[in-house]
Amino acid sequence: MRHEYTLFKRYKDTKNKKGVVWFFYYYDVDGKRCSKSTGTNKKYEADVFAQNFMDEDDKTLITLQQYTTNFFVWDVCPWIKRQHAKGKSFSPSIAQQRRSHLTTYILPKFGHRILSSLNRIEIENWLIELKKKGTKEQLTNQTKNHILYTFRIVLREAEREALVPYNCLATVESLGGTSKARDIFSKEELLKLFPTDIKQMEAIWGRREYAYMFYLLATTGMRVGELRALQWKHVQWKEDRNALLIEHTVKHDNSIGTTKTGKTRIVVLTKRAQDCLDDWLHVTPFDQMRDFIFFGQDRSSTVTGRTLLNHFAKALEKVGIDTTGRNLVIHSFRHTYNTMLKPLMPTEVLQSMTGHSSDAMTEHYNHPTFDDEYNAIMKFQDALDSLDDKE
Repeated sequence: MRHEYTLFKRYKDTKNKKGVVWFFYYYDVDGKRCSKSTGTNKKYEADVFAQNFMDEDDKTLITLQQYTTNFFVWDVCPWIKRQHAKGKSFSPSIAQQRRSHLTTYILPKFGHRILSSLNRIEIENWLIELKKKGTKEQLTNQTKNHILYTFRIVLREAEREALVPYNCLATVESLGGTSKARDIFSKEELLKLFPTDIKQMEAIWGRREYAYMFYLLATTGMRVGELRALQWKHVQWKEDRNALLIEHTVKHDNSIGTTKTGKTRIVVLTKRAQDCLDDWLHVTPFDQMRDFIFFGQDRSSTVTGRTLLNHFAKALEKVGIDTTGRNLVIHSFRHTYNTMLKPLMPTEVLQSMTGHSSDAMTEHYNHPTFDDEYNAIMKFQDALDSLDDKE
């Protein structure tokens, strides 16, 4: 991109040197010398014309890297501020995800390109073949579609600012759904992962707290972020059976926010899960109401997602669970929980515990109190305790 130009004059009547018209030459982005007429015989007007042309040219020659310097950067990005001004929701965690799409995938490939040089065919072909960073493994179409949406937002904004004549991704179709379905654990596999002997279970999961964490995931259907956000104040100590109040979750950026649905719900513990939590309360060094039940570096920090992933992978390997051709992830405990209890209790009761919204649940519960939900669930405590079965 060149910011300099040089004026020179030409004559309409070259022989007699009459009829002056001022021209200027400059170098384009590829280093090619170009010339252009200013259409005037006055040098000061020619200078203004050339300067305006170069300023406009600078805008249209901006690269994607330059344009996206602050895009999706929280508290800086004008696009995000405008969304909020319009009353639209856009959280720091989503901003972080969108920014990651840019820095991890889009900019390494297209960052050096002039905005107006981007084209639909090239981007579509790149997207179809896109692989996980540093691997030969294809990204899922779901992830590719998220990257496409991020790219589309950027180019839509560039079109709005007249930096490109049109958004070349405006009519690009999303890729078909190829997201791999989550597999569930069999009853036998759960027994391997959670033997009744606490010493054996500690050996499998590395430490007692991790054994208890994953047992709670397996017998409550909680999301991982919800487990990480649990504090002792969320335990509802009841005479018949303890329950957990699920009102927060740890977001992608490790901030604490509301649950995925924005609603608070309760989960009644199985007998064994209650015993695990009671035991941990007497062992943990942090037992105050606002302490995290499962903490990270201290009482005010949450256990990290990476830590859970590491212990999960090691546990599966220790008990010999073959994951070949199976999509077994931590979230599989939630799927397993739902699958095992679905035949044993009404759909609306199960949905109230897992936090899945539905018309049936709305009709059945009209803003229920804690006791209403607790009593409705406790009618099916035998079904809950079936998750503790040793056989």
